[in-house]
Amino acid sequence: MRNLKRALSLALAAVMLIGMMVVGASAASYDDFTDRDEIVNKDAVSMLTTLGVIDGKTDGSFDPEGTVRRDEMAKMISVIMNQGVDNNDLFSGVNSKLTDIGDNWAKGHINYCYTLGIIAGRGNGTFDPAASVTAAEAAKMLLVAAGYDPSIEGFVGTDWAINTNAKASALGIFRNFNKNVMLPLNRDDAALLIYNALDIEMIQKYENGYAIAYADRRTILSAMYGVYKVEGVVVGNKWAELEETDYDAALKDGKTTLSNVKLYASTTASTEKGEVVEYSGNISFNVDTTVEMIGKTVTLYIRKTTILADSVVLGVTTKDSVNVVEGSVANESAVKDFLKGTGLTVTSDTEYYVNYGYLGTGNSAEIYDNADFNYNGIKVEVIDNNNDGDVDYVLYLVETLSYVKKYSSKNETLTVPAMNDGKITKFEDVVFADEVTTDDLVLFVEYGGRDYISTPESVTGKITRIDRDAEKELYVTIEGDSYYQSYIPDAAAEDEVVEHFDITEAATDPGFDTEVIFILDSNDYIVAYQAPEAAAPNYALVLGSAWTQNALTKSGQLSILKTDKTEGTYTINWDASAKAAFWDKASDADGKYDSAEKKAAIAALEAYLGTRDVVVDDQYKTPLNNASGSVIKYAIDDDDVITIKSVMTNAADEIAYAGNGIDESDGADTTVDSYLNRKYETGDGTLYADADSKYAVDLNTIAFYYAGEDDYGVAIGYDEMYDVAANAKGDTDTKTVQVWTTEGGKLADVLLFNSREDRAVDKDYLYVLSANALTSKILELNVIFEDGTVDTIEVSREKYGDDFDDDADFETVWAYSVKDEVYTLYEVTGEGYTVAADNAHLIKKGTIVMNAETDNETAEGEENTAWNVGDYYTITSKSAVWDITDVTKDDDKAPAGEFLYKTAKEAIIVYDTDVNTVLVAWIKDLPGEVADDDEEIDATIDVTVNLSDVPFTVTIDVPAGHATLKAYELNSLVKAGVAQELAIKSSEVDPTVAADGTWIIKTPDITYQSVTVTVNYAAI
Repeated sequence: MRNLKRALSLALAAVMLIGMMVVGASAASYDDFTDRDEIVNKDAVSMLTTLGVIDGKTDGSFDPEGTVRRDEMAKMISVIMNQGVDNNDLFSGVNSKLTDIGDNWAKGHINYCYTLGIIAGRGNGTFDPAASVTAAEAAKMLLVAAGYDPSIEGFVGTDWAINTNAKASALGIFRNFNKNVMLPLNRDDAALLIYNALDIEMIQKYENGYAIAYADRRTILSAMYGVYKVEGVVVGNKWAELEETDYDAALKDGKTTLSNVKLYASTTASTEKGEVVEYSGNISFNVDTTVEMIGKTVTLYIRKTTILADSVVLGVTTKDSVNVVEGSVANESAVKDFLKGTGLTVTSDTEYYVNYGYLGTGNSAEIYDNADFNYNGIKVEVIDNNNDGDVDYVLYLVETLSYVKKYSSKNETLTVPAMNDGKITKFEDVVFADEVTTDDLVLFVEYGGRDYISTPESVTGKITRIDRDAEKELYVTIEGDSYYQSYIPDAAAEDEVVEHFDITEAATDPGFDTEVIFILDSNDYIVAYQAPEAAAPNYALVLGSAWTQNALTKSGQLSILKTDKTEGTYTINWDASAKAAFWDKASDADGKYDSAEKKAAIAALEAYLGTRDVVVDDQYKTPLNNASGSVIKYAIDDDDVITIKSVMTNAADEIAYAGNGIDESDGADTTVDSYLNRKYETGDGTLYADADSKYAVDLNTIAFYYAGEDDYGVAIGYDEMYDVAANAKGDTDTKTVQVWTTEGGKLADVLLFNSREDRAVDKDYLYVLSANALTSKILELNVIFEDGTVDTIEVSREKYGDDFDDDADFETVWAYSVKDEVYTLYEVTGEGYTVAADNAHLIKKGTIVMNAETDNETAEGEENTAWNVGDYYTITSKSAVWDITDVTKDDDKAPAGEFLYKTAKEAIIVYDTDVNTVLVAWIKDLPGEVADDDEEIDATIDVTVNLSDVPFTVTIDVPAGHATLKAYELNSLVKAGVAQELAIKSSEVDPTVAADGTWIIKTPDITYQSVTVTVNYAAI
């Protein structure tokens, strides 16, 4: 009877510990919990739910973070200690002298536990019934319920927690619980402790102060629930297989295959006593296990059926005694070297797998070339399941560095070189550890039919040391830390996205003096490196300036145009700017910034800024906005206070302004550095100034333009800079340029022009979706910017009210500028960049055609000869394409889009009128059209034009599965390819087929005869 009471006590403890936390049952099983993704101890909660021990809350959740109170714990212990009887009323009259339990619902239970010393008070005559219970307190309750005597075991008194925690740890109640046991216990962890306690051996009696367990090693699971224990090695689950299978093999969801299966009549994890039945061959169970369990012995808790494989699996745990050595092989010559000191040995029966793909059986030296799987960065797991010292499995996990070549959120696909053989991969086949997008570097591993992608860590710095360690292996020191070379595959370097890191060449590539970004694998070994992104230039064009004096305090403000094309007005850090930009340190004899130097510097700052309200003597007579048209170096702090670091000067060491000092009568002023000798045009890599000066212009050159308070701008790089007409010195409307070069050379770092031709190339663009509301002065527009961002902007109702007063005025594109959060819109017309709107589709890789056609076939199913007739435009790597089919004003960003080969899209584009190159496109599906994404993605056709051949040749590569090209399709492809290669418009190309089968191709400049056109169809 006593034994039965103990069993009942533990059952009650389990039920009550969770049951007291349950408001009302609503979840029938673990899978029904609405917050199951938040549960950490999934096996514990799942098994206890299946046993009926745990129910969810009324809202369908489990509430894993909910806590257990001390009064609830007192009731549970009281009921356990009274063989399941609720004696709350019986003990309510006991005088425990606790002062804070007078009207508590569990007063009797608290009196009982407190009087017996099972649960202590707070030491000041209080119990604190509403406080949360700790893990140590819960463990004490479970131990007592299992039959342990609290007095004999020392679970009472000042050392109760130490003794409780020691016993609970020894018995495994705290198994997989790694939190502070003296902190409140949540429902998730309470389930774990009960789960562990159900598997400890029950105590039958004490002899000479020692706890004696039952002879059959019974546990509450076997005694009360008929649960048995099964052990076996996981050789297959939904993640991977180890049955001499390939790396992409895996089982279906809900299945796990075990080998070396043993069935124990007792479920106790700490012993293998009792009846054991061994099974030959592999057995599949209806349960999911993790990839970390592959190759290891696990314990299944089951409700046994006649056919073992059909048993209901209640829980899964890994076996603690399995000998597993993990790490990176770290350049050992063989696995046997890696295992030195571990007591493990590889044998002829050891099985080797790479990414869970079978490699072979036998000694490691006979299985593989050391260069393949023996180096830094290759993760290895060596497993001995029965502790005999012989290795059962060696599992290598080899990741690859690559990059996202293509990413489509709309189609939910991506392409990563070397992953999935470089083919398009669907999101559903990828496990993302991090968010990625196009051009991101990634680390990937493939196994079980899935691709696992993460983003690599990196370290930026210079190599300061190259040396060898005690094992003679080379390492480098970067920013004080040591790094070794990784030997994982580097697909990113193969495509020249990064530079592969070879430690034997590190002294020269990248060298000691070059700061680079080192790309690391998951084990922190260096795989590759790349140059860091250039820091944003801290130059600005001054648009307005002033200083003032309030009593004894001087202050000033600057309005500036920054290189990112944004404008702002900032308060000046007065003293710091005077010292940094206006102290003539070079002419200061002692080099000290004393009171005289400070006074002179402040006077120079005042003169530079100008003022309207302070006039004392001649030095203060520079006008308001005197600094306008000059260029500064600056810094802005977190409080939006600007410090002028320096003001750019001209050859005469005077402050340089756009066209400063030009005498309109004869242009004789000498303070301007240069006069344009030739016209500068967008894209020119050289700027000609005066008769004998020329400067290189590159993609990082900053060009400011200032022709007055309403006419200014900024561009970075020759491909963005404005046209500026040529005018020699002394001519009317003289065009000038201030040039600041890099380290005194001929590469222009910063330019300041006094003129520009207003091309739209420098503009930013937006697509207008709709309007929200009108006020008397402001019109709100919902827009999609050039970078895909969806936002609301404000424009002047007076200026634009008539432009947006009916439906036809929306779904339009405008150029814009912004100042003080108010936008100015411009029509996109004229030279430079302009807008085209029509249906569009892909005619060949990188080229679209725009026309009114909606289908490549007529209603009768015949070819639509007008399908590829229209204006051709080139899509480059810099072209932004946004799919706005389902975008609303409530979205944050439009998804990336793409033009398709057989499906027309409604498109509105901004393009370069010189070469028909698309800058940005907003596209959407035609009404009622749904593209076959898989077909469209693979249907791109490559056209290669080789002008070096005489006569030149055209090669057309058609992908597998594509139908034979019709004559009009072939003609369109030749036309598009030649136009792109010659950098002319497609309408200027006229291809025809000659009688001998060669082609005649007419262009504005020349007619090409005997052109060979070859079409290659890929095999299916």
